[in-house]
Amino acid sequence: LKAFQKANRLRKLSFGSAEDLEALLGLHPGSVTPLGLLNDPDGKIPLYLDRELEHKLLGIHPNENTATLYLRFADLISLLKSQGHQVIPADVPG
Repeated sequence: LKAFQKANRLRKLSFGSAEDLEALLGLHPGSVTPLGLLNDPDGKIPLYLDRELEHKLLGIHPNENTATLYLRFADLISLLKSQGHQVIPADVPG
């Protein structure tokens, strides 16, 4: 997290608390997913996606962890951007 934070000039990164997940995204721990951003109508939360995933099929939860959807990287970005969300492809050290 520290290397990613530095490379992207971000403030200190940490995992969100259960309270923050509920308040900001309407999600519970264990069901966090990029699709949770659809619950952020003001687009306050940016999403950084690892560039290494760019040509991959991604398995993601549909806002709960009892099912999995498969989306191409580009389709996920397109969906989120169409809803007003900032999606940033990034190099993830490590």
